Amino acid sequence: KTYPRTGSLIGYASREKITEVCEKVMLVQRDNGDRTNRKHARLKYTVDDMTPEGFKAEVEKYLGYPLEPARQHPTFKTNVDTYGWVRDEEGFNHFTTFVENGRVEDTPELQFRAGFREIAKVMQGSKAEFRLTANQHILVANISDEQKPIIDKLLVKYKLDNLAFSGLRLSSAACVAFPTCGLAMAESERYLPVLVTKLESDTGRV
Repeated sequence: KTYPRTGSLIGYASREKITEVCEKVMLVQRDNGDRTNRKHARLKYTVDDMTPEGFKAEVEKYLGYPLEPARQHPTFKTNVDTYGWVRDEEGFNHFTTFVENGRVEDTPELQFRAGFREIAKVMQGSKAEFRLTANQHILVANISDEQKPIIDKLLVKYKLDNLAFSGLRLSSAACVAFPTCGLAMAESERYLPVLVTKLESDTGRV
C-alpha cells in the first residue's frame, strides 16, 4: 500500500556539512530500503519502518557525529521555481530557465542543448555552474557581474530567456511514461504540452 507523507525534521546541518549529510542519508536508504517491493521502496517508507528517531540514529552512525538540533525553518508558500535573474547575498547572479518537462534537447523551435553548451564554455574556469531544480528546470548559477552580459546574450540567442508562459505551463511537469517507462499505461511527457495548450485555450491563459 502506498500513501502520502510529509517529511520528518530530524536535525540541522551547516552549509559545510550538508553534502556529507545528504550522502549518508542516501547510504542509509541504500542499505535499509526495501529492494523487494517497488511500491515500498521509497525513502519515506524506510523512515516509517525504522522510525524517524531510528533513521536519524543510523545517519549519525554513518556520519560519525551527531546532527545539530533542528532549527526554525522558513514557511514555503509555493513550490514553483523563481524564473529569471536573482542576485544572492554574495554578489553572484543566478538565472532559472524554463525547460519543459526537464527535456534538454535541440528542436526546430528551441535549441536548449546547444545553448547550454555555449553557456558552459563561458562558465569554464569560474565558480559558475548548472543546477537542477526540483521541478526539472535548470539554474544557471554563480554568474559574476562580468559574465552576466555574455550569458544574457546567449540566453536571448537560444531563446532560453523565454519566460512568457502561462502560470499553468510554468508549473507543469510530467514523468516520461511512454515509450520509456515499463510501468506506463499512457502518454505523459510527450502529451502534456499539447494538453496544457488546450487548457490554456479554454481558460484564457491562466
